[in-house]
Parts: sequence; C-alpha cells; structure tokens
Amino acid sequence: MIDIGRAIQHPTEDQNWPSKLGIGALISIVPILNFALVGYAIEHIKNTSDGMDVPLPTWDNVGDKLMDGLRLIVVTSVLALPIIALTCIFGVLGGGLAALSSNQGEVRDAAVAGFGLIGLVLSCLTFLYGLLLAYLSPSVYIRYTRTREIGASLRIGELFSISRVNTGDYLLIFVVIIAIAFVIGLIVGVLNFIPCLGQILSLVIALLVGPYLVVLFANLCGQYVRSNNIVL
Repeated sequence: MIDIGRAIQHPTEDQNWPSKLGIGALISIVPILNFALVGYAIEHIKNTSDGMDVPLPTWDNVGDKLMDGLRLIVVTSVLALPIIALTCIFGVLGGGLAALSSNQGEVRDAAVAGFGLIGLVLSCLTFLYGLLLAYLSPSVYIRYTRTREIGASLRIGELFSISRVNTGDYLLIFVVIIAIAFVIGLIVGVLNFIPCLGQILSLVIALLVGPYLVVLFANLCGQYVRSNNIVL
C-alpha cells in the first residue's frame, strides 16, 4: 500500500532539500538541460524502491541524469507517434476544408460535412490515446528504471503488466499528483493577491513546484515498486 503522507513529507526530511529542489528549479528553466529532471526522477524511483528515499539524490552527476532523461524522452516520443500522425492528418483535413470553403454547391457541403465528421473522430482518437499515454506514464518510468533501455521500455505488454499489479495503488499515483498540484495552485493563486511579499512567495513556490512534483511522483512510483515486489 502506498503511504501518501510519506510521499508528501519525505523531501523535507533531507536537511539539504531547499538547495536540491532549488537546483532542480534552475535546471528546469534551461532548455535541453531540463531533461535532467527526468533522470533525477529515475534515480529517486530506484532509491525509493530500495527503501532509501532520504536523502534526495544529489546533482553531482547531471550528465548521467540528462542522458537518462533524453532516453526516456525518446521513449515517450515514440509512444506518442500515433498522436503526431493523427494531428498531421487533422491538419491536412483542415487545409482541404479551407480550400473547399471557397467553392459552392452540394459537393462542397457534403465534403465539408464529411471532413467535419472525420475531424471529430480523429479528435476523439487523439484524446483517448493521450489518456492512454498518461495512464501508462508511471509504467514507462518504472520500466525504464529497471532496464535503462529504450527498446525494452517500449514493450506495451510489459507496461500494462506493471499497471495491473495493483490497479488501486497505480491509480492512486495520479490522484495524489493531481490533488497536490491543485492545492499548490490554489495557494499560489491566493498569494498573488498579496502585493509584493505574496507575489514574491508565489513566484518562489511556482519555481519549486516542478521539482517537488517530480520528487513526489518518483517516490510514489518507487513505493509502488517496493510495496508490490516489482523487481527493478
């Protein structure tokens, strides 16, 4: 069973958590280098699965984290190819629709209706596949943490197998992340109404939110691995 309280509070048990999350925040705003945050999550998943979620990983080996991040981005990009293809088809249909709109007659009306129906179907397929990718994201991270290989992380059957080990715990990962992000968003929103100090605090929190959610997500995934005896 995933310990939600542990996942939320464990970062602050590391006495150096402000500097580690602060470095993560700075890295997150640098293009390309920000993929190192993904590698940071991979390292934390492994540590948590081994029962060592504190202290948080250091940033000594940024290069290794960056390479892990880039490899995992390749994995997610390959998995997202159907969405890219559907988006391209939708764009082509949009161009065809625009060309037909200058014409008149029943043929044009029929073509416009047909394009509209096809566009609706493609939009629904894109949305559903996007939900599927989101659902599989913890499995992708866990699988990559285990193999450190792009090809092995693309095996859909293995990804679904990981998600089915304990469906309740698996879905809890999403619930916790969404709930915490919502609460932090409310806090930042309220602070923005306070002149000067409140706005400064909201900016600081906003910068730290990304790295904190990465650590939280990694801990939840690591707990899922550990509590369900998934071998990494």
